[in-house]
Amino acid sequence: MRLGSFPPANAGSVIGVVFGGLNILFSSFLVVQTLRLRFVFDETAFELKEVDSSGLVDSGENVIVGGQNRWTYDSFVNWDFFPNVDIPILVYFKETQTPQDKWEEGPGQLDKVGGGQVHFFPAIANCKQLEEQFQIRGCAKFDS
Repeated sequence: MRLGSFPPANAGSVIGVVFGGLNILFSSFLVVQTLRLRFVFDETAFELKEVDSSGLVDSGENVIVGGQNRWTYDSFVNWDFFPNVDIPILVYFKETQTPQDKWEEGPGQLDKVGGGQVHFFPAIANCKQLEEQFQIRGCAKFDS
């Protein structure tokens, strides 16, 4: 037995349990969101909807900047997938429909190019379909 060793011999297993637990919690969150949310493209706008027993319903106000979770296609300034559409982790889009005084709230402060409110969401949808719909609907995109 070693006396006075740091970190304790079982520290690796404690850290593993803590990080494993956090991973399980985050994964559970993504599963719940995948089951309860849908991204909808209609004739004029991209919208976040919730699933309930009666079908798709309004998802309520945006938790960061307020307002409806619905953005017209002509308000799009940019969109993309991180790190890319083949291995997506986050979906990004930027729009000018949100009032300008809200553009600096949330992740908006991270992107000063082109003006607009930045939105990120986990890639919990078929990103190839999202990409196709962004293109079909004429959503603006910066050339990379």
